[in-house]
Amino acid sequence: MNRHYKAVILVALALILAAGAYFLILAPDTETSEIHQPVNPPSEKTVKAPDWVNKGQESKPDYSPATTEAHNATPVPEEEEATVIEIKEDGIVSFSFVQSLTDFLLNNFIPQNKQGMPETRATAKSLNMYYGLEMKGFSVRSDDIRFARKTVLDYVFTPTKIRALYELYRPVLMAQLLERAKSDERTYRVSGKKEQRTLSNKEIRAMLELNAKELSRIARVFLAIAQDPSITNMTGKYLQAAKAVKRANERLQNTIADGQDTTLASNRLKQAIMQREQDKKSVILKLKQVSPGSKDADLFYLAQWSYRRVLGEPQDKLPSFAVASEILGDLAHKFKNEAENLKQ
Repeated sequence: MNRHYKAVILVALALILAAGAYFLILAPDTETSEIHQPVNPPSEKTVKAPDWVNKGQESKPDYSPATTEAHNATPVPEEEEATVIEIKEDGIVSFSFVQSLTDFLLNNFIPQNKQGMPETRATAKSLNMYYGLEMKGFSVRSDDIRFARKTVLDYVFTPTKIRALYELYRPVLMAQLLERAKSDERTYRVSGKKEQRTLSNKEIRAMLELNAKELSRIARVFLAIAQDPSITNMTGKYLQAAKAVKRANERLQNTIADGQDTTLASNRLKQAIMQREQDKKSVILKLKQVSPGSKDADLFYLAQWSYRRVLGEPQDKLPSFAVASEILGDLAHKFKNEAENLKQ
C-alpha cells in the first residue's frame, strides 16, 4: 500500500515539474514588446549577380575637360587691369613733344649742387631756347627757323588750343616724367661730379617741388600780364628806350670818327642809357609785386616775351595769357600732389 502511494506521489510530482518547465521555456513573455510575425520561405527564383562579378571591372578613360575652379567657393575678386593712357596726336604738336619736354626737365635737374642742395635750371628762358633752336616735337617744315617758330606760336597760343593741348598731353606727361625719372639712366651732376644713374624717390620729389615753384611763378606773371595791359605798355616803352640808346651810340661813334667834340653826343648817350634802365626797373618792380620769389632776369625775360606775343593784337592775345596762367597753375598743383604721394 505504501509502495502504491509513493508511486502516485512520484507521478504527480513529475507532472507538476513538466508543467513548470513548459511555462518557463515555451510560454510567451507578457512583459516584452516583441512582435511575432510569420516568416515567408525563401523564393526559389535564382538571384542574378552584378555584371562586374562575372565580367570584371572595366576602366574607361574620361576625356572630358577638367576644371581647376573650386565649386561652391568664395569668388576671388578680379584684379583691375592697369590703366592704359591712350592719346590722339595733335597735327602740329606731336607726341614726341612730350618726350622732349620730359628730357628737358630731367636734364636740367641737379640732384645736389655744390652746396648739397637740389636745383633745377629749367626756366622760361632755357625752355624757349631749347625749343627755339631745334623745334623738337613740332611738325613744321621750313628752313627759316623764325618763320617756323611764328607758325607754331600762332597755332598754339590761343585760348582754345592751349586748353586742348593741355587736356590731351597732361596725363601722359605726368606718367612719362615719373616713369623715366625712375627707370632711365642719365648723367646727373652731384656735388660737382657727374654720375650716370636714375633718380631716387627723394630726388624725384625734389625735382617736382622745384618745377612746381617755377610753374607757379610763371603762372602769376602771365595772369598779371593778362589783367594789367600797362605791363605790356611799360615793356614797349623799355624797348623804345633801348632803340634810343642804340641811336645815341651810333651818333657818338660817328662824332668820334669825324674828329668832332663828343661832349653833346656822350651826354645824350648817358641820358638814353639812364632812361632805358629806369624803364627796365619799372617793369621788374611791377612784376615783383605778383611774383616776389622770381629772379629779376626771369621776370624781365617773360615781360619781353609777352610783349612780342601781343604786339599788334593785344585784345586777341591777352586772353591767351590768362588761360596759360590757369593751366600752368594746375600743372604746378599736380606736381605738388605727386611729390606728396612720393612721401607716403
